[in-house]
Amino acid sequence: MKMRVVLIVVFFLLLAVSPPISALNPDLWLDDVYSQPENLEIMCIPSQFTILKPDLPLTENSRIGLVSGNVAKYNIKVNVGPGKYDNVTLTNYVQEISPWHTKADKNLVILPGHALTEKFYSDMAIYYARQGYSTYILDRRETNLPVDETDFSYMKNWTFDEYLKDTYEGINASRSHTSLLSGKPAESIEVTAIGHSHGALILTAYEASEYDDLSAGSVDRVVPVDIIIAYNPKNSELIQDQAQEFNAISESIESGVYTDNSMAGMMYIAYMASTEPDAGSYFQSELTNRQFFRLMASQTYRFSRYPYTPDYHYWSGNANSLDYVDENHLLSLTLTGGTVPHTPNRLDQYMAGLMGNVEGYEINSSRIDSPLLYVGLGGGFGDYGSWWYENEVGKTNSRVTSINWNDQGHGSLLIDRNSPALWELIDNWMKNDKNLKKEKSP
Repeated sequence: MKMRVVLIVVFFLLLAVSPPISALNPDLWLDDVYSQPENLEIMCIPSQFTILKPDLPLTENSRIGLVSGNVAKYNIKVNVGPGKYDNVTLTNYVQEISPWHTKADKNLVILPGHALTEKFYSDMAIYYARQGYSTYILDRRETNLPVDETDFSYMKNWTFDEYLKDTYEGINASRSHTSLLSGKPAESIEVTAIGHSHGALILTAYEASEYDDLSAGSVDRVVPVDIIIAYNPKNSELIQDQAQEFNAISESIESGVYTDNSMAGMMYIAYMASTEPDAGSYFQSELTNRQFFRLMASQTYRFSRYPYTPDYHYWSGNANSLDYVDENHLLSLTLTGGTVPHTPNRLDQYMAGLMGNVEGYEINSSRIDSPLLYVGLGGGFGDYGSWWYENEVGKTNSRVTSINWNDQGHGSLLIDRNSPALWELIDNWMKNDKNLKKEKSP
């Protein structure tokens, strides 16, 4: 009942702040739609059976319990700064011998995409736990924000460098936690990292940073999934578009706007598609709420001023249905903690700076020395993303591989019916004997 009341209150708040939008036309962009709703999220309640363990340095550890067979779930909270929201959360899925004991001695760390939390990646993490990994999902600082937050001034200090440091702290904590469960020395635990979307951006920059040279933060293999670090120069129009996007975001930051509320808009649309699926859409009257949700998911490029690729979309389908994903499951995850409404503008600024060839924004490809598998999702960034990894990183790193996974969409890594086939493909690469561990610095 409490959740229902929260949703009803938020629904009327959204109606109060949302001006009318005409039928779909070239002047209707996601930027405009997303700027209207303010807040929408249902908070997750941890299990009453949480077992507390003595704190590791700057961490809080708790065991949630078994979630699938002998796969257990743990939460590790890591303090990364002085502010009230300056912490990151690791959700660990691992096969247990008994509570607080495992044979797993290799880590897999998953870095989520824009505005997504561990809930969207939990099935994937459980899959890899069953393959013998101690699997971690590293949620970023913004997952701590309450939905009714209105003051985002602290995000001014949430620079891209701070996110790299947070990643180091998360990887370090993952080694410590697996050491606690397995009894193996933390320095002996091998780490592979998978980054999706914004997570792939952070992972790539992290691999080129000094943090990856430190023993506690070193990553042995990296799998960036569906990101563009730099376009092929022949894509001049897309490069120019992202340079304009960079300028727009930079102006917002300079004016004191440090947050992006784009997911808040999608959460509102998902809420209407879930609660009143057959009612006429507030944004496009000839479509129902459910049809409009599908349209935004399957033809995302139509709603953006500067689409990343000509056919960029989240999930494949049309206004009548989504093809590979259970719509109700997708809506449920979106509305029950799988997404967050407020994210820092600086991540998008950094991404646009890279893609727009803005001076001062580049990643030193020659420092990326780990075995690397780039996975392009055909309906997302696809082959546009593989160009930089193959042609820039590949100049100095002979262990670069890339694949393009069909045309399902930018979200097809997560909860599509055939996502496990992609997880298996990635797992086969990670276990390949040719992917030798790199040397770690003390």
